[in-house]
Amino acid sequence: MKQTFLHKIEKRDLALIGFILALALCFFIFYFFHFSKPAAVVEVTIDGETVQTLDLNKDQEITVESVTGGTNHLIIKDGEAWVSDATCPDKICVRQGKVSRDGEMIVCLPNRMIAKITGK
Repeated sequence: MKQTFLHKIEKRDLALIGFILALALCFFIFYFFHFSKPAAVVEVTIDGETVQTLDLNKDQEITVESVTGGTNHLIIKDGEAWVSDATCPDKICVRQGKVSRDGEMIVCLPNRMIAKITGK
């Protein structure tokens, strides 16, 4: 009689699989609650130097000028931030979309601008 894979699994193997799954679930829950802080501000840096810190909960629009002469139009609305227009040639910062969670960022390398979301 041919045995299937499930017939070969013993109780200790099932206990080990259950332990590994429980450990992975605990890690996921810890990671989610520890690193998922509510976002509070957008730190705008040019060439590594913080030039503005903006409240993410206050709707506003600013134009960020870089040391190279380029600009990025940053919009903050409804707790999200995005770049709507930029003078850089590739426009990757515009295509990055909206950010709102702690640790997310928008990067424009040609203009040397980074807009990073940080918690309190």
